[in-house]
Amino acid sequence: FGPAKLGELGPLVAEKGHRKAFLVCDPGIVAAGILDKVCASLAAAGVDSVIYDKVNPEPSHRVPDLGIGVFRESGCDVVVGVGGGSSMDCAKSINLLRYNEGPILRFAGPNVPMNPSPGLFLVATTSGTGSEVSDGLVMSSDDGMKHGCLAVNAMAEYAIVDPELMVSMDPALTAATGLDAFSHACEGYTTNIASIATDHLVEAVMRTVVDWLPVAVNDGANVEARAHMAAAATLGGWMLVQAHTNAGHSVAHLIGSYYGIPHGEACAYATPWLLEFNAPALPGKVRWIGELLGASFSGRETPEEIGVKARDAFLHFRDNVLHLPPASRYTPDRSLFPKVAQGITEEMFQMFQPRPMSVSDALDILERIFA
Repeated sequence: FGPAKLGELGPLVAEKGHRKAFLVCDPGIVAAGILDKVCASLAAAGVDSVIYDKVNPEPSHRVPDLGIGVFRESGCDVVVGVGGGSSMDCAKSINLLRYNEGPILRFAGPNVPMNPSPGLFLVATTSGTGSEVSDGLVMSSDDGMKHGCLAVNAMAEYAIVDPELMVSMDPALTAATGLDAFSHACEGYTTNIASIATDHLVEAVMRTVVDWLPVAVNDGANVEARAHMAAAATLGGWMLVQAHTNAGHSVAHLIGSYYGIPHGEACAYATPWLLEFNAPALPGKVRWIGELLGASFSGRETPEEIGVKARDAFLHFRDNVLHLPPASRYTPDRSLFPKVAQGITEEMFQMFQPRPMSVSDALDILERIFA
């Protein structure tokens, strides 16, 4: 972790005995010149590279299912993922298929048996998903539906988090990815498996995002702000292993699948309504989040009133401080809302909800998101 740490990638890969790296990324990483820096670090350490730049946004299962064949034909002996969550998830998936029979969607869901999958290095270029240290990956099927895999045995051996790689993110992407990191901590704080230990860490992540994300949005070249946001994203990703997420990610995955909304934005659209929804179950924690975001409380509020205040404080932070565009710009097909709501209630992360969510609850949240 830290500025200029990308230079340590090549020596680390070589030290582990690898000689030919399979670089998984999207075309944008190549166009931005980031991959040139990765290849230079590897080459200086005597490691050859093969580039697989087929990653697409909200990646299709076909990227790793085809990529594993390219990997085997290339003679590579290590996988290096470079990019945001999509690239890192594809790298995880390809490396997983080195040691486990595919296709990748066979591993969708929790507790699917899989062999350990060593030989994966991840280089983060955004500060949102924390995929470089998380135990999950998400792939889309041919119908556009997202499928989450809880995959401890697919986790990276090493992660390189260099904030200098993140200065090229534009303000909109900075805001969206930063709010993704906030959602990981916020939801981890309000799952039914949270603990005092995880609370200490996710509280720090949320504070960091509130303090530093506006700075990074307004001045993308500020490496100090980028470093703080990178730390928040990585720690938030690690906490996905410890405390997981709740129905905020269920909502985000479904509206992302049906309406093509990028994941960070989808999380940002879901968060305020999940804060309000979960307040009756965890009023103290929701109040803490509201206070962090600038809300004032008298101590006489009902749990429902606490939820409203925390919701509005997040909306102010999202819309007026960070200027995230509204969800309504995606003009969703409202006739699908009942089907989307049903899918939200059946999504994997509902198991970590502190308060059960019905289809009518999910439908109400959809209406509010896209009002």
